[in-house]
Amino acid sequence: MASQRHSGPSSYKVGTMSEKFDCHYCRDPLQGKKYVQKDGRHCCLKCFDKFCANTCVECRKPISADAKEVHYKNRYWHDTCFRCAKCLHPLASETFVSKDGKILCNKCATREDSPRCKGCFKAIVAGDQNVEYKGTVWHKDCFTCSNCKQVIGTGSFFPKGEDFYCVTCHETKFAKHCVKCNKGLVKAPVWWPMKDNPGTTTASTAKNAP
Repeated sequence: MASQRHSGPSSYKVGTMSEKFDCHYCRDPLQGKKYVQKDGRHCCLKCFDKFCANTCVECRKPISADAKEVHYKNRYWHDTCFRCAKCLHPLASETFVSKDGKILCNKCATREDSPRCKGCFKAIVAGDQNVEYKGTVWHKDCFTCSNCKQVIGTGSFFPKGEDFYCVTCHETKFAKHCVKCNKGLVKAPVWWPMKDNPGTTTASTAKNAP
């Protein structure tokens, strides 16, 4: 008895020939042999692979009549080749996301859409504690002082160009000091006004994308 399989928009049957039919392509007798019926034609398995089978976009090999096939938007895969482009997790029996021509599992698709940490350049994903300053986002532990490398997190800091300094390092590095006693001068027009208005970050915990 033939079993119905699907190959993209069309279908074919695979079975064992009980009648006197020859292969449509090579003319070899099919009686008693396994055959494929597609578009009203009977052919042997070898000719099916050569003339009728879809080509897997991943491994570039024919998808034989006995193989399980996945098709999506006029592209075809062996079921074992249908995997996430990032983590290679098999997706033949799972939901997936198509983005920029790539097939992604839901987890990797979420990471692709997640903001990137300015410090480590990795995605900020659900559950990560993060801080934001003027539209730029860091993992909380990646927001560090440019001088002492200690984590600033949600503490006070002073921005200077692309760098950020904790209060202690900013005073040490940029305050004007008396050359005699080495104490900070009260009048320091470059940095002193900032002391009363240090930078602050907005803290949050990343959530799953909707």
